[in-house]
Amino acid sequence: MEFQSRRLLFREFEPGDYANFSSVFSNELVMRYAHMDLITKEAAMRSYFDKVLQNNVAEKDRMAYEFAVFTITEPCFIGFADIDLEVGNPLGTEGNIGYFLLPDFWGKGYATEMASALLDFFFPRLRLQKITAWCNAENHASERVMQKAGMKKEGELHNARFKHGRWYNELQYGISYQTWLQRHKS
Repeated sequence: MEFQSRRLLFREFEPGDYANFSSVFSNELVMRYAHMDLITKEAAMRSYFDKVLQNNVAEKDRMAYEFAVFTITEPCFIGFADIDLEVGNPLGTEGNIGYFLLPDFWGKGYATEMASALLDFFFPRLRLQKITAWCNAENHASERVMQKAGMKKEGELHNARFKHGRWYNELQYGISYQTWLQRHKS
């Protein structure tokens, strides 16, 4: 599966993408605020990458979609984007998006474009009722990305994330399908 936004190409990871994948999850700057820890061991990185590849071929009851993200004009790998689905009910399923951008591409609007593209692709495709995103409360850049993508702050969980030897607060942002649809009609 693949799709595009104005400047970016999103495609599922392929076996030859290991170096790109590893460049995200082994980068201290990228992983500084991430919920998961920096991956430093080759076996752990390979295991995670293999899990992503296996997930890409799942055809039934798929609960996650992970993408390698490239610039379109000069094909260049810039990061990772994903959506995880919650167990749905007959009235709708919720998705949670994530995005990791390599430092060379920070400050160029790519993260906002990644988050917005995930909303625009998955709301209609999967008929989701709501999409959320989370970030470390000290990650002001990620919080701005969620705001620019049209998401609203829904709460703050105190001492919800343990990293680097201390507890951090976590922010939750979200947008409903109805709100997303209204934004696209105007």
